[in-house]
Amino acid sequence: MKIRAIILDISRNSNWYIKYSVFFKNGDIDSKTISSKVSKKTRTRSWMENVFLPLWEEEMIKKLTLEAKQEFLFKNFADKYLATYMQERHDYQNVYYRTRRICKKFGERSIVDITKLEIKEYLQALTDARDNTTLLSRNSRNKYLAVFRAVFELAVDARILNRNFVYDIRINKRVKERFLNRNVEPFNKKEVNSLLEESKNEQYGEYMHPYLGIAFNMGMSASEILGLQVGDIDKDSLLVSISRNVTRGKVKETKTIYRDRELPIMQGAFVYFEMLIEKAVKKRSIWLFSNKDGLPLYDIKTIRGSREIRNIDSKTVTKYTSGWYLLLENLDIPYRDLKNCRHTFAVNGLESGNFTMQEMANFLGHGSLQMILKHYAKWVSNKAVSVNTAIKLY
Repeated sequence: MKIRAIILDISRNSNWYIKYSVFFKNGDIDSKTISSKVSKKTRTRSWMENVFLPLWEEEMIKKLTLEAKQEFLFKNFADKYLATYMQERHDYQNVYYRTRRICKKFGERSIVDITKLEIKEYLQALTDARDNTTLLSRNSRNKYLAVFRAVFELAVDARILNRNFVYDIRINKRVKERFLNRNVEPFNKKEVNSLLEESKNEQYGEYMHPYLGIAFNMGMSASEILGLQVGDIDKDSLLVSISRNVTRGKVKETKTIYRDRELPIMQGAFVYFEMLIEKAVKKRSIWLFSNKDGLPLYDIKTIRGSREIRNIDSKTVTKYTSGWYLLLENLDIPYRDLKNCRHTFAVNGLESGNFTMQEMANFLGHGSLQMILKHYAKWVSNKAVSVNTAIKLY
């Protein structure tokens, strides 16, 4: 930023005037004429040019630099981004959360000073806000990258930056992410039957049995199941409507527009919906899964229960105390996360031949086949495929 100024003697005015131009790095020029508020009677033109003007230019540069720093703050462009992002859009709350989380790190920084390396390091180190030890997946980090791209694009539009270098950033897979399918470990049919039978015992919690019945037979996610209300179940048309999540005590919209869906109630799931509706009516609650006061359960942790991890004689010992942990231990089934109930539905549904991959993607609420292929291909690819070879296509 540069400034050029001259002293003007404007007739009929008792004060000296300053005409100046500010030359910005992006090529913009801002020219103005203002009063110096110094009387012609008290100071000569020579004094104004040799003493007053250099001091005035110095102060003006400081002022403009400070204003520029405030104007160039990352948070200002982030606010503009959120203001232009339609609140009616399905994912607004998620975008808002990601933008605010980024601002905690970069909000008070000038967008001009933020480097590509800083952004890459930030994205690479992002952890799950619920568990700071768990790194975010590549897909999740790409969503944060999308926020950076949009915010920096606004700085380009304002001619503060010449180009948006964020488009050059690519999220690399971490080594452990190349083996994501290890997280998909569906239960076999014998294990499913054992889990459903044993979970009838209320030592595992009031809702363990109906939860598993829906998860194994409908393939819904944990937060979707907890978000179900009595009004979402149409027993006449045998349909269930999915439009909300319950996570960490908050009722939210589903993750994407594809997760808002209407599903046919599978035959094996109907009895569990009836069981839950009966419980809800007794509690006078609109929620299928609720506390004694009728309010929705806080989180899937309420059903999953707890476990204790202790150090005994320098060895790490896990003690299973309740819920899902205790159920698996009592059945001598190796521990797997509850989300594998959903995976079990997907794998068995594909193996049955009653679902195409696209139908399964729609059923699970995925926008494309990518997630189906990514997670389940290895579990069904080595199965024999029955094909009528007598069909002549051409």
